[in-house]
Amino acid sequence: MLNRVSESEHIVMEVLWQESPLTSLEICERLKDQGWNEKTVKTFLNRMVKKKVINFKKEGRRYWYSPAIKRAAFIQQESKGFLNKMFNGDVKQLLATFVQNKQLSKQELDYLKELISQEGDGKEIKDE
Repeated sequence: MLNRVSESEHIVMEVLWQESPLTSLEICERLKDQGWNEKTVKTFLNRMVKKKVINFKKEGRRYWYSPAIKRAAFIQQESKGFLNKMFNGDVKQLLATFVQNKQLSKQELDYLKELISQEGDGKEIKDE
């Protein structure tokens, strides 16, 4: 089971999934639109190392950070957590909520129908 990360830590993770390893200064540069200073980013990095969601390697005075988990594993874990927390693990209730609140487009509904119809066929559906 993965350790939970905050929304801010998730933003840092997205940077590292796009490119790594990176130093804290490089991460700060990529996150300059967040308005975080280097100390804030280093605090996030230290927490994330303790949670074992990122790794670091020290070279001289620099620390190089990289993800310790794959993005797909993170998304799967977060999805399960969201489903359990908000819908008590009930996928039908999740989908019903989106459909009833018209939060799914026709294209998304068609995709889900195709996904469901081919579930038993073992065919993979390409995401558009």
